[in-house]
Amino acid sequence: MNLYHAPMAPNPDRVRFFMQEKGIWESFPKTEISIMKMEHRAPEYRALSPMGHVPVLQLDDGTGLTESRAICGYIEAMHPEPNLMGADPLERAKIEMWDRRVELTYFMQIAGWFRNSHPAMAELEKPQNPEWAAICSERAKKVAKFFDRTLGETPYVAGDRFTIADITLHVSMGFGRLVKYKPWEEHANIAAWRERMTARPGLS
Repeated sequence: MNLYHAPMAPNPDRVRFFMQEKGIWESFPKTEISIMKMEHRAPEYRALSPMGHVPVLQLDDGTGLTESRAICGYIEAMHPEPNLMGADPLERAKIEMWDRRVELTYFMQIAGWFRNSHPAMAELEKPQNPEWAAICSERAKKVAKFFDRTLGETPYVAGDRFTIADITLHVSMGFGRLVKYKPWEEHANIAAWRERMTARPGLS
């Protein structure tokens, strides 16, 4: 197997943190891809990832798995401990529910904000739409309040233990720093949760 990844990009980081928590990152075969150099659009890479998405997990038979959540699911099945995606059907459903909530309601808003406002994205996002960036920024701030309330009720995003949903929110919060949005500076529950996250060796 081989993992094609891009350092400091949010979806590759989601997989990296997941694998670090599993304790397999350092020994796992991997190839670095530069998004800024457009290496993800090269024909040879598109053969693995037709849409040019990063990361890609290439299996031994040549199959290319894209989408960070799908890659994490495969890794979970191959390396079930520590469990990060649910120990029984109900817990798996709850964790996926919260993971998707983070991804669809917060991560995607940060992505829209960043892609349509940051100068570094001008070549990748044509045309940039400042109005959409403004809409996404307001939505992200509204959803941050929701997660602050959630983290006031449970220590982790999906309940009483650390899961992939916490990884996704941690990546999303880090992504937000690119647009200078740091919700932990105004929301106490997010701040306390973030301290727990940054103390984990697997999330560095």
